[in-house]
Amino acid sequence: MGTASFKTFVLGLVVGALGGYGLGHWLPLGGGAGAGVQPPAPDGRPASTAAAPPLTPGQSSGALPATHPPLTTAGGPSASPAVKAACQAADTDPGNYLAQMDAAAALYRAGNFAEALDYAQRARHLRPDSVDALLAVGVSQAELEQYDAAAKTLAQAVGRRPDDADLRTELAYVHLRRKDFRAALAEAERAHRLAAQAERTLEIIVQSALELGEKARAKAALDRLAAVNPGNPRLAELARALTAVTPTTKGKPS
Repeated sequence: MGTASFKTFVLGLVVGALGGYGLGHWLPLGGGAGAGVQPPAPDGRPASTAAAPPLTPGQSSGALPATHPPLTTAGGPSASPAVKAACQAADTDPGNYLAQMDAAAALYRAGNFAEALDYAQRARHLRPDSVDALLAVGVSQAELEQYDAAAKTLAQAVGRRPDDADLRTELAYVHLRRKDFRAALAEAERAHRLAAQAERTLEIIVQSALELGEKARAKAALDRLAAVNPGNPRLAELARALTAVTPTTKGKPS
């Protein structure tokens, strides 16, 4: 899988296949801002994963220093042959940006988000200007519930490619997960202006507006969603949530 396809890969995962970030996870509807408990961001990776720092330019083009954590975990003992092969290719050639991105994508697809983040960070180090590497880092951070870090990473990606509706939608979703509903709504509406038919963007607008108690705003987005796809599987759920919301003045449209 080449790096050009990483964005398509992340955004095109089957909903619920992994419970993947931005595709299968939603906050409970009708809870309102502040309802529920935000899961704490993990303060470390699983013990089985070596949290290797980014490589320096000199290290990237040659052998790893003796003190560097090993790069040969290959996705763990239960990894599929494809994941192991991608990791081994990246470990063998640590200066190869494409190989690091391929490994990050393979690990992400396998649900090994901690190691996916490691490889994505190495890719980002090799090409600091790569929007794809920023996306890979950001979505992996989000899967690890590092929402504040993910928001900063994806904001950098959006800053470099401001007309990319998909990137803005990813950032909006992270804001939704971190319960910054105003930021989620604003970012999703920016994405909607770039891609008016994007169903996921409309879903985020509806849910963010509902969490803010902005019933009229939520209804307008829900009506647009129904017009775009009357068979959208979340329409009934969102419609039920809409009827349960009491309008409020706390979140006037900005």
